[in-house]
Amino acid sequence: MRGNAMTLDISHAYIRNMLSRVCAVHNINITGGEQSLNVKAMRYLLSHLKHREIHVDRFYIVTNGSLSSISHEFIETCCALYDYQTEKVEDTGRCMLELSDDRFHDSTGREKIVFRLSELPFFGMRGQSEHMFLFKEGRCTVGFDNPVYPIYMDEDGVVHGDVYLNAKGMVCSNGDMSYQRQESNSLCTSSRFYSYLKSTVGKY
Repeated sequence: MRGNAMTLDISHAYIRNMLSRVCAVHNINITGGEQSLNVKAMRYLLSHLKHREIHVDRFYIVTNGSLSSISHEFIETCCALYDYQTEKVEDTGRCMLELSDDRFHDSTGREKIVFRLSELPFFGMRGQSEHMFLFKEGRCTVGFDNPVYPIYMDEDGVVHGDVYLNAKGMVCSNGDMSYQRQESNSLCTSSRFYSYLKSTVGKY
């Protein structure tokens, strides 16, 4: 929905940059493209979180439903992420892994994919075709406006807002923007993120 597919994997250095001064995260959304095509980055994220002992309440992943989403490597990595997060489905009712069922993604083999992923206790259908609205972004020409809100750090070092790191290493405050819109609305590079946050203290 953000635009045409891109052949680009995120650098592990960008992940390290973003986590360099972090001690806890409420929610980490792992987005794409298609996450199951870059399991290596997901595993690196988890290993770095463990290495730095960073607390994570929950992860959230929406797969497009490609065949790679039922690969052993992807499922094994999702299970490891679920084990690491502190919130569990039985406590919150919120699934960690969901399948996108909007009209923009190929539904070929959907039945097989749903059957396999449904074996996971943290999987659920997103219900996007019935219950979720779309933003007017990228290839979606109808829907709702998608405003951009600020990211800022308070005097206690708590970061407020949605922090989005794209595959080019740019930081934005909205992960639902089209690729084109991300270019014109990026705040800084991953290596400059903490400096950017310091400049926001007391502004909001």
